[in-house]
Amino acid sequence: MAMSAGVPRFVRVRGQSCWLVDQLQEPLRQALESRNRFYFVDIQSVGRVGEVLVSITSSRGRLPLLFDREDLEPGYVHRIVTDTVARFGL
Repeated sequence: MAMSAGVPRFVRVRGQSCWLVDQLQEPLRQALESRNRFYFVDIQSVGRVGEVLVSITSSRGRLPLLFDREDLEPGYVHRIVTDTVARFGL
């Protein structure tokens, strides 16, 4: 478990694009860390029109989420991840 300023980090975010990781890391952490479970998140550009695949994995399974490039606004990503992870009990 990584520590940041004395706070445990339950979420690891990685991806091939530094820009995507920088853009999405904080909303993903905010959406997942309150659940007190370890998550591994992989962010990948896919498709020819810039879709972004966010794969969230925990001990309870894997959840792939596909976002259009224009849907990467941090508040929207946070809301979708929070709602979907809660709905599926991930």
